[in-house]
Amino acid sequence: MPEEPELLLKSGRVLDPASNTDAVLDVTVRNGSILEVGASLEVPPSTEVIDLAGKWLMPGMIDTHVHVGGDLDGITDPGVGLRSVVQAGATTVIDLGGRMERLVAGIKNHGSGANVGGLGMLKPGVTLPDDDPDPYTVRETLNTALESGLLGLKMWGGYYPFSMDVTADIIAACNERQAYVAYHVGTKSSGSRLDGMRELPAILGDNARAHIAHINAYCRGSILPPAEEITEALEILESLRGQVVSEVHLARPNFTRGECDESGNVRMDVARNCLRLRDYETTRESMRKAISDDYGSVVRQSPSGLSLVTGEAGVKLFDEADSLVGMSFPVNRADTAFQLTAAKRPDGTFIIDAIASDAGVLPRNVNIEQAMNMVRFGALTPLEMAEKLSFNPARMIGLEKKGRLSVGMDADLTVIDPEKGRATMSFVAGDMIMLEGRAIGSGGTLLITEAGVSEAGKYGLESEVVDLTKSLLYAS
Repeated sequence: MPEEPELLLKSGRVLDPASNTDAVLDVTVRNGSILEVGASLEVPPSTEVIDLAGKWLMPGMIDTHVHVGGDLDGITDPGVGLRSVVQAGATTVIDLGGRMERLVAGIKNHGSGANVGGLGMLKPGVTLPDDDPDPYTVRETLNTALESGLLGLKMWGGYYPFSMDVTADIIAACNERQAYVAYHVGTKSSGSRLDGMRELPAILGDNARAHIAHINAYCRGSILPPAEEITEALEILESLRGQVVSEVHLARPNFTRGECDESGNVRMDVARNCLRLRDYETTRESMRKAISDDYGSVVRQSPSGLSLVTGEAGVKLFDEADSLVGMSFPVNRADTAFQLTAAKRPDGTFIIDAIASDAGVLPRNVNIEQAMNMVRFGALTPLEMAEKLSFNPARMIGLEKKGRLSVGMDADLTVIDPEKGRATMSFVAGDMIMLEGRAIGSGGTLLITEAGVSEAGKYGLESEVVDLTKSLLYAS
């Protein structure tokens, strides 16, 4: 007897970049996988039917850059970001720079049904003894991360920079183990700006490979006019074709840290760049003035979620925390993000692989809303939007059964209302985890390395092994 479906998603506009499908079709699901895709499918009366007429159905959104398991100033429970990403339509997320114990706690406390993987954060004094680790220490740190189940490592060059040589060695260590490695550019000799990108060819050489985070964050006009920075950033990425994967986020507010040293100077390169863009000095008092002027905002956590606080209320939070707060500035340019997202090679392929959020715990989970704005504007087709939100992200990580809407693939699916311009429904393995912006799922599946299987068994969570040799970083 043929298998009978458990679920029929009827009459949605199916967007599957892998097969170049853009048509009104039915999709059936059984045992967590897609059973059939076709027109006017007949199913038994016992099958649950959801009518998607007028809606778009794409492979589940995969966000390759979130923060749901890290140490963020002023945020005691980063796991709350898991609800936010699911509410925004994500079905799979990769935490770029956290700790496994926090990822596990977040899934247990706030899990909303999503698949969650993570990279270990490289923070001197916490995960490394100092900011000049020797090759042995780097590899021991990587081994510890992989054995815990993390997929690799993340360098936060705009916050905790290393020398160019150490940066190159960290990437080399990850490449040796075929672990995932992500890099927020910036070294001790450059900033989290275009000058950090200019170092990439020397750091990567002819063979090293890495995920380069949020390209738009390096094109804010700090060094050259924004249009010239865009051109140069794309040229650098193209010169490294086959060695890098990359993403852009589409939110105007950024995220940084307000931390100041004993002398009253702002510590973090990203925060200093934001102050300089509006001609503020890079001091504690100038930071307070920027907050008072409604330019800088302090990230506040409350039982209801996260919010950005500015003005005198923000200054009060900044002072009470002795500057140890998460902060945000409206510095990300929409024109820059849109141009980078849409940039193509002569052969029609995208130079930058994906749209990501750099959010999760931060109140800027707007991937689908902003991508839909680009569709309305004509900068992306619906299929291209699905490519940037799901198909390419799946390939970046090596998730072979996700990012595709065809028979045998995981039934991870996101439904978009084109009139509202946002996700209204999501499924993981055929189970609904989001409805009309409400996260209704629970728990989640931990994406882990083969090296972390024995340790992951202690976490009390569902887990799935990711074969990173299938990642775009290594597959070619």
